[in-house]
Amino acid sequence: MRNLKSLFLLALVCFVQVSLFSQSMKFVGIRNNPTTNKQEFIQWDTLVLPIVSTDSASITGLVSGSSTFNSNTGNYCVSALRNNQSVTLSYDVNTRTNTVLANQIDFGISTKVDLSNGKLYTIQGKKNGKRSYIAVTDPITNATTLVDSLPGNIFAFVGEGMVFNSNNHHFYFQYIDTANQMKFMDVDLSGTTTTMTSSSLGIPNNSGSYFLEFDLNSNILYFFNLKYNSQTRRSKIFFGNINLSNGAVNFEDSVSNIRGLIYSSVTFDQTGQNMCVSVIDSNNQNVMLCYQVLNSYWFTAPLPAGSVYEIEANNYAYAQAKYASTSVKELNAPMLVYPNPAQDFLQVSGAGLGNRYRIFNQNGQLVLSGRISQNEEKIDVSKLNSGLFLLMMEGTKNVSKFIINKGL
Repeated sequence: MRNLKSLFLLALVCFVQVSLFSQSMKFVGIRNNPTTNKQEFIQWDTLVLPIVSTDSASITGLVSGSSTFNSNTGNYCVSALRNNQSVTLSYDVNTRTNTVLANQIDFGISTKVDLSNGKLYTIQGKKNGKRSYIAVTDPITNATTLVDSLPGNIFAFVGEGMVFNSNNHHFYFQYIDTANQMKFMDVDLSGTTTTMTSSSLGIPNNSGSYFLEFDLNSNILYFFNLKYNSQTRRSKIFFGNINLSNGAVNFEDSVSNIRGLIYSSVTFDQTGQNMCVSVIDSNNQNVMLCYQVLNSYWFTAPLPAGSVYEIEANNYAYAQAKYASTSVKELNAPMLVYPNPAQDFLQVSGAGLGNRYRIFNQNGQLVLSGRISQNEEKIDVSKLNSGLFLLMMEGTKNVSKFIINKGL
């Protein structure tokens, strides 16, 4: 009886440490197809695996760590080789088409996206004796311009130690200064001039790799810290947060017996508030290891078959629901939507012939889509329930909120 009780307690401890997976998370990445041995774009929802969506990438290689997902526009961008040429590919997760950008994006040390407007901010290292700097790329024209130079005492950057706060337009990154001290930089990009505040990061230089992600729901900067044990040949992953005002580090939880970690796969699911990374577990299986930040527990989620890398959380629906209202001031052209509230039909004028429209509910879920075929478009919304909705026009900044009231 005592042995059975001990086994039960051991099983309970294991369950508490890494829970079973039971929630939906959407991801996009690159996969080496196990059947064709060709590289392809892949999208999946962890709840419906092994069902996936794949589209040919027609590439022979890519630059590790160069991927970024623009949740504002729905484009997954990556530096790759196509026909022996270095190109920047842009894959639209909604239309499932990919194009070669006329202006290549130099992803530098790291590129992060401002989800509120789709701008891509890149940190470039020192070149030809010049100081490192921040550049910004316009998501429509792909034109890149200088934002500001960074302080001259920056000796080295940590590639995965960079995040962007789309709520207040601050760029945070980890670096080592010329005195060999670990530092934390807060770059305020919200005004007409750039301000930078540096603070000491409360970690020793030999404390392992830190991977940063920002929770836009709680405005908290989280990290994974990987520590490798050469004797056991296993790693331990710590989870914690960093105080944005003073760089203080707080360790919250950890999980052991990890065989390996895929560096270019750390990402944050904003909808469910899960910080995830692709790892090789103790059973030599490649899985997504995630930490649920609201309820403080670890869990694993399956991955598609084959080698999947450059994984990014698909936060497109989240970004549309959260930031669409902030883009109203950037409308390309006037669009009229009526009646509001609507019941069975929505009349749209001035949206542009041929433009694709998408309608999201208040939870950020895509519920209806189509194309504008006439100047005065009549959209059938009779199958939608009562509630608040968001109408967005693809390729423009036209956004409109409307209400459906079946009781009219």
